[in-house]
Amino acid sequence: MLIICSLLSNISLSQNYMKSLIPEANDGIGISNRISYWIIGEGNWSQERFKMLYEQSVLITIILLLTYVFTLVFEKFKKTS
Repeated sequence: MLIICSLLSNISLSQNYMKSLIPEANDGIGISNRISYWIIGEGNWSQERFKMLYEQSVLITIILLLTYVFTLVFEKFKKTS
């Protein structure tokens, strides 16, 4: 469940960051979806902050995926022992 939530957050932050690179599309910089708004909040909007939050989201998603794979492998070896 955590991986799914993390992936949804990652996709939302990615979309928000990509849209912030084209300020003409939004009459300036803005939040493009509700999930990004929940994560980013009201103030200090900037392309740098959007990028930083997106990169952190990618890192968290990778860590969760690796933890899941490690757990599956560990459980498989535990069952064979």
